[in-house]
Amino acid sequence: MPVRGPVSVNLATRQAAEVLRVGPMTIRVYEDGSRTGDRISAILLEIPPGISGPPMHWHRFHDELFFVVKGTCCFITPEAEVDASAGDVMTVPPGAVHTFKNASETEACEIYMSATPGHYVDYFRMLDKAGEEGKMLGKEEIEHLMALFGTFPPDVESEP
Repeated sequence: MPVRGPVSVNLATRQAAEVLRVGPMTIRVYEDGSRTGDRISAILLEIPPGISGPPMHWHRFHDELFFVVKGTCCFITPEAEVDASAGDVMTVPPGAVHTFKNASETEACEIYMSATPGHYVDYFRMLDKAGEEGKMLGKEEIEHLMALFGTFPPDVESEP
């Protein structure tokens, strides 16, 4: 059996999570990849009633997993709209066109999301920073930021 050095585990608490604001959504960053060799990130998306997530998009390099913690989230693809309730999981592999929204006009929705690789969290950090600086990003600026993280609108068939 190979000799293994000590490897630490990490407890990430809600109180210690980094808090980002992207439009009306709050994002709590529990793991940004810095403790996992950038293999995975873990965030909590808090979506107010009636709020939609990002524009339709797909990812070139990373997988996403969404676990609905509270409320109901509507996942939208070119093929269908699927409501996922608390306890349900939606997986999104690379290349899958998707977006999401809070399915309720009256209740907040919370979704745990993990992404591989972990550095995808930096996309949310950039959006948060623009908001803090009072910048309203246009479609081209948002698409540029998305492309930095291998994320593209549905009409882009591969990397530009």
